[in-house]
Amino acid sequence: MIEPHTINRGLVIIIPKQPFYDWENAVFPEPDFLASAATAQEHNSYLLNEDHFYDDPKKVLQKYWRFIFEDQLFGICINETDWPQKLTWKLFTEWFDFYFSSMVIDLENKMIEREEY
Repeated sequence: MIEPHTINRGLVIIIPKQPFYDWENAVFPEPDFLASAATAQEHNSYLLNEDHFYDDPKKVLQKYWRFIFEDQLFGICINETDWPQKLTWKLFTEWFDFYFSSMVIDLENKMIEREEY
């Protein structure tokens, strides 16, 4: 029987928009595989302190956007010279949608394990 419980974190899901995929396709132009927002099936999620969600979650994201942006870019290309020259909050909001959840429910009975990033 599943005995779900919540964890003391909120969640932000980062969903790349087409400009992100346009950059990816420019860095790795593979005619047989063009990435697009329409075909993406997986998105990264980031856990945040659940207390942040009682304030303005978008304002809280401004504390983490650079790390998230770099993480998304690094997931495609580890060569930083291929990244956009200037990462800004404005560019982040042009390249990504983001959705928040203040409730994270763990449906597994196993302990959550942490790995160094």
